[in-house]
Amino acid sequence: MTDRRRPTVSIGDGGLSAFAGDERGVSNVVGYVLVFSLVTMTIGTVFAVGITGLEDRQEAERVANVERAFDVFDDNLRDVQRYGDPSRSTEIRLSGGTLSVAETTTVELRNASDGVVRGFEFRSLTYANGDTTIAYEGGAWFRSDGGGAAMRSEPRFVAADGRTTLPIVRLYPLGPDTIERDGTVQVAVDRTSRPELVQVADADADDGPFDLRIESAYATAWRRYFEQTHGFSVNESATDTANGTVVADLDHSDEVFIPDGAVNIRLQR
Repeated sequence: MTDRRRPTVSIGDGGLSAFAGDERGVSNVVGYVLVFSLVTMTIGTVFAVGITGLEDRQEAERVANVERAFDVFDDNLRDVQRYGDPSRSTEIRLSGGTLSVAETTTVELRNASDGVVRGFEFRSLTYANGDTTIAYEGGAWFRSDGGGAAMRSEPRFVAADGRTTLPIVRLYPLGPDTIERDGTVQVAVDRTSRPELVQVADADADDGPFDLRIESAYATAWRRYFEQTHGFSVNESATDTANGTVVADLDHSDEVFIPDGAVNIRLQR
């Protein structure tokens, strides 16, 4: 007969001494705590990473929407300049950013004998949200993300066979020059006169070589444009992009034309 002995129970400790060496209950509790902590930590990490990724995606989409709006604005201004449309409007959603026509750009056409032959000072349309800036200036638009700017749409400068045409679009604000916070802003533009070519240099006159000087917050992007565009050569001795100045020599300056590109711009809700 098998001797099955029962554990001795101590009345004084309430019977707990019999289970003092049995760690199975403790192990189950510890395992449960570890599994629960691991699941909680995993869910928290996935949630945090997912929210951050979603916010980044939303921010990228907001900026992409503004870029598409600037593409439309660029096309509208080309229609006003090229076809003589009296007015056009573009809607831009701010999404927490600021839209302004406050920054000033200076463009000068110069030659060695007379100095400044034709000079302009005008504004740029600028959207700013955090480190991201998108701006339209002089017939081109740019994007900057806290560092150097990139030209996303080029101006329609043409140089060939001794002739250079510089369709510089000049914006002049009417009404408020800054609107911020959320909502949609309507950007309306009106031409000030019928578009026509203005000849500033004649092949029969001894006007000498010309250069184009631009003072702009996006001088570095303008420099890259002139380096890559036929008919223009960057004047290294006169260019200082660190101080916002770029100078380009016109390789085809026998005849130089500047179309009348003055446009009034209004920001309105």
